Amino acid sequence: MRYLKIFLRSLLAGFCIVFGATCYLICASQGSYALKIVGSFLFGIGLFTIIHFGFYLYTGKAAYVFDNKSNYILDLLICVIGNLIGVVLLSLLLKSTHIINDSIVALAKSLVSVKQSSNWYEIIILGAMCGIMIYLAVEGHKVAPYAIGKVLFAFMPISLFILCGFEHVVANACYYTYAGVFNGKVVLWFILMALGNALGSIAIHELIKLIKKLDLKKSE
Repeated sequence: MRYLKIFLRSLLAGFCIVFGATCYLICASQGSYALKIVGSFLFGIGLFTIIHFGFYLYTGKAAYVFDNKSNYILDLLICVIGNLIGVVLLSLLLKSTHIINDSIVALAKSLVSVKQSSNWYEIIILGAMCGIMIYLAVEGHKVAPYAIGKVLFAFMPISLFILCGFEHVVANACYYTYAGVFNGKVVLWFILMALGNALGSIAIHELIKLIKKLDLKKSE
Protein backbone atom coordinates (compact mmCIF):
# COMPACT_ATOMS: atom_id res chain seq x y z
CA MET A 1 0.00 0.00 0.00
CA ARG A 2 2.87 2.36 0.84
CA TYR A 3 4.55 1.85 -2.51
CA LEU A 4 1.25 2.18 -4.35
CA LYS A 5 0.74 5.57 -2.69
CA ILE A 6 4.24 6.64 -3.72
CA PHE A 7 3.57 5.53 -7.28
CA LEU A 8 0.23 7.35 -7.53
CA ARG A 9 1.65 10.55 -6.04
CA SER A 10 4.55 10.26 -8.49
CA LEU A 11 2.18 9.71 -11.40
CA LEU A 12 0.31 12.91 -10.51
CA ALA A 13 3.59 14.79 -10.19
CA GLY A 14 4.40 13.67 -13.73
CA PHE A 15 1.09 15.12 -14.91
CA CYS A 16 1.93 18.45 -13.24
CA ILE A 17 5.30 18.60 -14.98
CA VAL A 18 3.60 18.05 -18.34
CA PHE A 19 1.33 21.04 -17.70
CA GLY A 20 4.34 23.24 -16.98
CA ALA A 21 6.47 21.90 -19.84
CA THR A 22 3.64 22.19 -22.36
CA CYS A 23 2.92 25.76 -21.32
CA TYR A 24 6.59 26.59 -21.78
CA LEU A 25 6.68 25.02 -25.26
CA ILE A 26 3.53 26.88 -26.33
CA CYS A 27 5.06 30.20 -25.25
CA ALA A 28 8.57 29.50 -26.57
CA SER A 29 7.29 28.27 -29.95
CA GLN A 30 5.93 31.74 -30.71
CA GLY A 31 9.45 32.95 -31.52
CA SER A 32 9.50 35.76 -28.94
CA TYR A 33 12.21 35.68 -26.27
CA ALA A 34 9.91 37.62 -23.95
CA LEU A 35 7.31 34.86 -24.27
CA LYS A 36 10.06 32.28 -23.72
CA ILE A 37 10.82 33.97 -20.39
CA VAL A 38 7.14 34.05 -19.50
CA GLY A 39 6.83 30.37 -20.39
CA SER A 40 9.86 29.45 -18.29
CA PHE A 41 8.30 31.22 -15.32
CA LEU A 42 4.90 29.60 -15.83
CA PHE A 43 6.63 26.21 -15.95
CA GLY A 44 6.97 26.62 -12.19
CA ILE A 45 3.24 26.06 -11.70
CA GLY A 46 4.05 22.37 -12.03
CA LEU A 47 6.40 22.31 -9.03
CA PHE A 48 4.22 24.74 -7.09
CA THR A 49 1.28 22.35 -7.45
CA ILE A 50 3.44 19.34 -6.55
CA ILE A 51 4.65 21.01 -3.36
CA HIS A 52 1.20 22.07 -2.18
CA PHE A 53 -0.56 18.79 -2.94
CA GLY A 54 2.23 16.63 -1.58
CA PHE A 55 2.94 14.83 -4.84
CA TYR A 56 6.28 13.01 -5.33
CA LEU A 57 8.80 14.41 -7.80
CA TYR A 58 12.08 12.53 -8.13
CA THR A 59 14.19 15.67 -8.47
CA GLY A 60 12.58 17.10 -5.36
CA LYS A 61 13.16 13.96 -3.29
CA ALA A 62 16.64 12.80 -4.36
CA ALA A 63 18.52 15.27 -2.14
CA TYR A 64 17.42 13.55 1.07
CA VAL A 65 18.78 10.07 0.34
CA PHE A 66 21.32 10.24 3.20
CA ASP A 67 18.68 11.53 5.62
CA ASN A 68 16.66 8.32 5.29
CA LYS A 69 17.01 4.55 5.61
CA SER A 70 18.36 2.39 2.78
CA ASN A 71 14.85 1.55 1.51
CA TYR A 72 14.56 5.21 0.45
CA ILE A 73 16.46 4.18 -2.70
CA LEU A 74 13.49 1.98 -3.64
CA ASP A 75 11.16 4.90 -2.94
CA LEU A 76 13.17 7.03 -5.37
CA LEU A 77 13.13 4.31 -8.01
CA ILE A 78 9.35 4.00 -7.79
CA CYS A 79 9.10 7.78 -7.79
CA VAL A 80 11.08 8.31 -11.00
CA ILE A 81 9.26 5.45 -12.74
CA GLY A 82 5.91 6.93 -11.72
CA ASN A 83 7.01 10.40 -12.84
CA LEU A 84 8.11 9.16 -16.26
CA ILE A 85 4.99 7.05 -16.82
CA GLY A 86 2.80 10.00 -15.87
CA VAL A 87 4.67 12.32 -18.21
CA VAL A 88 4.61 9.97 -21.18
CA LEU A 89 0.92 9.07 -20.77
CA LEU A 90 -0.30 12.65 -20.51
CA SER A 91 2.09 13.88 -23.22
CA LEU A 92 0.79 11.23 -25.62
CA LEU A 93 -2.77 12.21 -24.78
CA LEU A 94 -2.09 15.90 -25.43
CA LYS A 95 -0.13 15.09 -28.57
CA SER A 96 -3.32 13.61 -30.03
CA THR A 97 -5.03 17.02 -29.78
CA HIS A 98 -4.65 20.24 -31.77
CA ILE A 99 -2.87 21.85 -28.80
CA ILE A 100 0.40 20.20 -29.80
CA ASN A 101 0.80 21.72 -33.25
CA ASP A 102 3.65 21.53 -35.76
CA SER A 103 5.56 24.45 -34.25
CA ILE A 104 5.56 22.85 -30.80
CA VAL A 105 6.68 19.50 -32.20
CA ALA A 106 9.42 21.26 -34.17
CA LEU A 107 10.64 23.04 -31.04
CA ALA A 108 10.58 19.78 -29.07
CA LYS A 109 12.61 18.08 -31.82
CA SER A 110 15.11 20.94 -31.77
CA LEU A 111 15.54 20.68 -27.98
CA VAL A 112 15.90 16.91 -28.16
CA SER A 113 18.43 17.14 -30.98
CA VAL A 114 20.68 19.35 -28.86
CA LYS A 115 20.44 16.95 -25.93
CA GLN A 116 21.15 13.88 -28.07
CA SER A 117 24.20 15.51 -29.65
CA SER A 118 25.69 16.44 -26.26
CA ASN A 119 28.53 14.53 -24.64
CA TRP A 120 27.68 12.18 -21.78
CA TYR A 121 29.52 14.31 -19.24
CA GLU A 122 27.60 17.41 -20.36
CA ILE A 123 24.35 15.61 -19.57
CA ILE A 124 25.58 14.78 -16.06
CA ILE A 125 26.87 18.31 -15.41
CA LEU A 126 23.73 20.01 -16.69
CA GLY A 127 21.64 17.46 -14.80
CA ALA A 128 23.51 18.32 -11.61
CA MET A 129 22.90 22.05 -12.15
CA CYS A 130 19.20 21.32 -12.55
CA GLY A 131 19.26 19.24 -9.37
CA ILE A 132 20.64 22.24 -7.49
CA MET A 133 17.92 24.50 -8.87
CA ILE A 134 15.13 22.10 -7.93
CA TYR A 135 16.59 21.70 -4.44
CA LEU A 136 16.70 25.48 -3.99
CA ALA A 137 13.10 25.73 -5.17
CA VAL A 138 11.80 23.01 -2.84
CA GLU A 139 13.91 23.83 0.21
CA GLY A 140 13.59 27.57 -0.32
CA HIS A 141 9.83 27.21 -0.36
CA LYS A 142 10.03 25.37 2.97
CA VAL A 143 12.21 27.88 4.80
CA ALA A 144 10.97 31.19 3.35
CA PRO A 145 9.17 33.02 6.18
CA TYR A 146 6.76 34.98 3.98
CA ALA A 147 4.21 33.87 1.39
CA ILE A 148 5.74 35.94 -1.41
CA GLY A 149 9.13 34.39 -0.69
CA LYS A 150 7.65 30.88 -0.91
CA VAL A 151 6.11 31.70 -4.28
CA LEU A 152 9.32 33.22 -5.66
CA PHE A 153 11.41 30.25 -4.53
CA ALA A 154 8.98 27.83 -6.19
CA PHE A 155 9.11 29.69 -9.51
CA MET A 156 12.44 31.52 -9.98
CA PRO A 157 14.87 28.55 -9.88
CA ILE A 158 12.58 26.73 -12.32
CA SER A 159 12.69 29.65 -14.74
CA LEU A 160 16.46 29.75 -14.39
CA PHE A 161 17.04 26.06 -15.15
CA ILE A 162 14.76 26.26 -18.19
CA LEU A 163 16.46 29.34 -19.65
CA CYS A 164 19.93 27.94 -18.96
CA GLY A 165 19.13 24.62 -20.60
CA PHE A 166 19.82 22.45 -17.57
CA GLU A 167 18.67 18.84 -17.82
CA HIS A 168 15.58 17.72 -15.87
CA VAL A 169 14.96 14.02 -16.37
CA VAL A 170 11.18 14.24 -15.83
CA ALA A 171 10.55 17.38 -17.90
CA ASN A 172 12.70 16.02 -20.71
CA ALA A 173 10.39 13.01 -21.01
CA CYS A 174 7.69 15.43 -22.16
CA TYR A 175 9.95 16.96 -24.84
CA TYR A 176 11.07 13.54 -26.08
CA THR A 177 7.48 12.31 -26.27
CA TYR A 178 6.34 15.31 -28.29
CA ALA A 179 9.40 14.91 -30.53
CA GLY A 180 8.69 11.21 -30.98
CA VAL A 181 12.29 10.24 -30.27
CA PHE A 182 13.11 6.98 -28.50
CA ASN A 183 16.08 4.65 -28.88
CA GLY A 184 18.83 3.02 -26.86
CA LYS A 185 20.78 6.24 -26.48
CA VAL A 186 17.70 7.95 -25.06
CA VAL A 187 17.53 5.35 -22.29
CA LEU A 188 21.21 5.90 -21.45
CA TRP A 189 20.82 9.69 -21.54
CA PHE A 190 17.85 9.52 -19.17
CA ILE A 191 19.85 7.43 -16.72
CA LEU A 192 22.63 10.05 -16.87
CA MET A 193 20.09 12.86 -16.40
CA ALA A 194 18.61 11.13 -13.36
CA LEU A 195 22.09 10.56 -11.95
CA GLY A 196 23.07 14.18 -12.54
CA ASN A 197 19.86 15.49 -10.94
CA ALA A 198 20.55 13.37 -7.85
CA LEU A 199 24.22 14.34 -7.60
CA GLY A 200 23.50 18.05 -7.79
CA SER A 201 20.69 18.05 -5.24
CA ILE A 202 22.54 15.75 -2.82
CA ALA A 203 25.71 17.82 -3.04
CA ILE A 204 24.01 21.14 -2.25
CA HIS A 205 21.95 19.58 0.54
CA GLU A 206 24.97 17.99 2.21
CA LEU A 207 27.01 21.20 1.91
CA ILE A 208 24.25 23.20 3.57
CA LYS A 209 24.05 20.61 6.36
CA LEU A 210 27.83 20.87 6.85
CA ILE A 211 27.68 24.65 7.07
CA LYS A 212 24.93 24.43 9.67
CA LYS A 213 27.00 21.97 11.73
CA LEU A 214 30.05 24.24 11.56
CA ASP A 215 27.92 27.21 12.64
CA LEU A 216 26.65 25.23 15.63
CA LYS A 217 30.18 24.25 16.68
CA LYS A 218 31.30 27.84 16.36
CA SER A 219 28.51 29.06 18.64
CA GLU A 220 29.27 26.48 21.35
